[in-house]
Amino acid sequence: MKYLIILALLVCISPLNLFSQETYDSGRSRFYKVNELIELIDRARKAGISDEELKKLEIRDGDKEINVLDYIKAEELARLQKEKRLKEILSKKYLTVNDIYGELIKSEPDVIQKLREELVSER
Repeated sequence: MKYLIILALLVCISPLNLFSQETYDSGRSRFYKVNELIELIDRARKAGISDEELKKLEIRDGDKEINVLDYIKAEELARLQKEKRLKEILSKKYLTVNDIYGELIKSEPDVIQKLREELVSER
């Protein structure tokens, strides 16, 4: 029974070479979603497949064979790094024109007043 489930997982995960390249690419993107792979692995564990057998499970990416668990770990690491970069960007404060204008008004009111007078007198 275990081998039948492993065989079914391999058939679902690895795309067939019988389709054209376009079909192959569209099918491949479906199985490279990490959430779906995790769900398939959880189903396999519930069905009684051991962790040693799951560690041997691989998917095909073109000509390469990729270990499923390593792929999931790499995708999770990439997602965490992306979230970290996003948090760093969002944590920075960016100056706006109003911020700069407010600082100018606070620091040099005489210069601003002279500029206003020159602009009004030219009209």
